[in-house]
Amino acid sequence: MILITKMGSSAFLAAAVICITFGISFRKGFLLFQLLIWTGLITEILKTIVAFPRPDFVDNRVINLESGVKSTSPFSGDGPDGVFALPDKEVLEAFRHDESLTHSCFGFPSGHASLTTALWGGSYAIFCSRIIKIMTPIMVLLVAFSRMYLGRHFLGDVLGGTAIGLTLLTAFTLFLKSPLKDEFFRKENFELAFRWQNIIFYSVILVLLPAFAALSLVSAEAAGFFLGTNVAYILIIRKGLPDDTGSAEQRVLRVFIALLLFGVSCFVLAVGFDAIGAAGFLSFKLIEFLEAFVPASTIWISAVACIKLNLYRREIAGAQESELDRRSLEKSGKSY
Repeated sequence: MILITKMGSSAFLAAAVICITFGISFRKGFLLFQLLIWTGLITEILKTIVAFPRPDFVDNRVINLESGVKSTSPFSGDGPDGVFALPDKEVLEAFRHDESLTHSCFGFPSGHASLTTALWGGSYAIFCSRIIKIMTPIMVLLVAFSRMYLGRHFLGDVLGGTAIGLTLLTAFTLFLKSPLKDEFFRKENFELAFRWQNIIFYSVILVLLPAFAALSLVSAEAAGFFLGTNVAYILIIRKGLPDDTGSAEQRVLRVFIALLLFGVSCFVLAVGFDAIGAAGFLSFKLIEFLEAFVPASTIWISAVACIKLNLYRREIAGAQESELDRRSLEKSGKSY
């Protein structure tokens, strides 16, 4: 069950989208990145606003099988009476007044359920694959069941998470059919210019999140990953998006480089902060932000490295023109 539930974790989702971005299509991968990022942000905002506890806080007899940490909750047998019933009022008040709680302590809605729905549903919307269509409900059900089995969520939590994922998936599908999708990949829309398109795009991918963070609606980790990914995209698109062509070997190498840089940066930051005792002079939120921002920004470094290593064929148009010129010269030679 732990392996199944890991398929809804941020590490698995990031790895899956990196494989799509560098191995199949940069544009499709980045659109999927945006769907997952916004799904995660909205889920976190709702978690903060609703502030419902997880099962092991409501009832200390519930075992957290995911981490194996024993519940220290003083409550026992105070769970909701039905799927859509609220926890006991006393439990809610005690939970909401606990200042030591972080965003990860909130139960409703389930982030694993919403993100799994977004990942598989979004993949089907982009690729229109029959296999993905069949796998989507299976994966959503498996991950949702694993969250309840491991004692991390109530049934209402996973239903709420799935509903959020479906809502954002519907909006994403409409976005794919709109002209706005093509505008999202126009280089001029990300130049530093006072055009309404530029202002809108910069506001959506850079400005909105600091406002959410200032209101303490999202975690530093979510803020870091969001900003890191979007800063990387802006740096890439302002130089021109790389072509998606290439041999199977080139695609595999691109994925390997991107995953390697992402994984190494995560490891180095985690070990480095522990080794130097950064918590002594850096705030916990700043560390959490950097541990997400830096790995996310390696998407830009990976793209640059792959282009330098000639793993993208960016001069296709020029090569085709050269071929046409060559054929034209051959015909001219024959006419003479």
